[in-house]
Amino acid sequence: MSVRRPTTFTGTDGSVTAVVDALSTMGFEGADAGPHSRSVLDTFDGRLHAAGLRLELHDDGGRALVLWSGDGSPPAHAVADVAPVWPADVPAGPLRQRIAEVTKERALLPLLEISSQRRVLRRLDRRGKAVASVEVHERLEVDGAIGAHVPAWAAEVHAVVGHEDVVELLGTRLAMLGLTPARGDLSSSLAELTGRPLGGRSSSPTVPMDAADDALASFRRVLLNLYETIEQNLPGTVDDTDPEFLHELRVAVRRTRSVLAEGRNVLPDDTRQHFREVFSEIGQVTGPPRDLDVYVLGWAEQVAGLSDADITALEAVREELERRRVAAKAELARSLRSATTAAAFEAWRSWLTDLDVVAEQPAPIGPVVAARIARAQRKVLRDGRAITPASHPERLHDLRKDAKKLRYLLECFGGLLPTKGRKAFVGQLKALQDNLGEHQDAEVQMAQLRTLAHDLRDAPGVDTDVLLAIGRLGEQLDRRRSSERAAFADRFAAYDTKPNRRALDDLLAPLAQR
Repeated sequence: MSVRRPTTFTGTDGSVTAVVDALSTMGFEGADAGPHSRSVLDTFDGRLHAAGLRLELHDDGGRALVLWSGDGSPPAHAVADVAPVWPADVPAGPLRQRIAEVTKERALLPLLEISSQRRVLRRLDRRGKAVASVEVHERLEVDGAIGAHVPAWAAEVHAVVGHEDVVELLGTRLAMLGLTPARGDLSSSLAELTGRPLGGRSSSPTVPMDAADDALASFRRVLLNLYETIEQNLPGTVDDTDPEFLHELRVAVRRTRSVLAEGRNVLPDDTRQHFREVFSEIGQVTGPPRDLDVYVLGWAEQVAGLSDADITALEAVREELERRRVAAKAELARSLRSATTAAAFEAWRSWLTDLDVVAEQPAPIGPVVAARIARAQRKVLRDGRAITPASHPERLHDLRKDAKKLRYLLECFGGLLPTKGRKAFVGQLKALQDNLGEHQDAEVQMAQLRTLAHDLRDAPGVDTDVLLAIGRLGEQLDRRRSSERAAFADRFAAYDTKPNRRALDDLLAPLAQR
């Protein structure tokens, strides 16, 4: 039976019997009601939703995965023994492959959970094949609760390809019986009615603002938005649900530190300095586990090109990296759960939301941000132009940090700038950052490898083959580092062009004139 995405009608108490009777007169027959549950599964940031996909886990006494596509094609199905967290939990086949291509390193989480008493009514043709079906859901609960926005019951109408006329007639009849047409299938309809976002959570640092807005209020809005991103990603970081929670939290912390640094003469200095220290400490404790995440998750790519014998010998190194990663994550969780961190976060939110915090001498945000961005751009250009093939690697790392500060300003205060022009300029900046980031990652991984080689030299079970393989992996990392270093001059030259510099000047000019 080839079924298209269903549509939903919601009803009130007392109308179920009338609707079921009406369906019977139209030739629909069905079984008694039984328990039903379904969960919409997606990543925290809604990657399946962004790709036009909907993954649901249905349980009617047996679990099954249903993957809907936005192109109107029939859904894909797979039996599921457990609720999947990773694509590997899904039975092997095209459905697993399609999920894995989209979710990548992110875990699947239940974004919406529905339970009901369900009865299924079908209309069959002369050959005994269904031409349409209706699922009547009573005693509806969303995320374990009955709320003001949860309807008493709902009818989900499933259209069989080639019999759309039956479904159209059915929809007209249900509307005549007083049912309310809802948008989409049962999951999307209930998500809209109850305000549950199926698109996941955004970590965008950009907040709407106008160049004439007060500078202090604007900085606080940006910082509050960043703090909400930290709050959203905190549980997943502590529980190590997937590595992207730590990554998103760490980026939000870095952006916070950068905005605080740029808040001179805007934010109260004592507040600014205190919380710069708070977020500096959080940045320090999040650094080691994130570096180990990058190393462990990219291990297959790191050892690609080595011989099978070397890869086998290096398994002891990978296992040691994983042990250190687990230990670093445990230490991070302890730090983030601590009373000290909780108190610091509470004080930060309290200050950000305190209505009594106002500027003594209000100033528009436009000229402030224009000056900060222009200064950050000048530093990137000055320091980048000074780097030569003989420069110490630390100079490239410093430039990378400067480029990040510039990008954070452009993104956090991006509401002041035309979206198209800002994104085009950030794209040029990102190309430079990618080069500097690859160079720095190789530097960090080489340093970690040297430390591991020293620590493992006399460890039980580590023989000469392991140490030689470590050396060859180090050589491979060094070649990667050297390649990125050699590419730097061209990458920077592509960024440091007259058209690109003029593009930023044109973006900032309207702000500076406020």
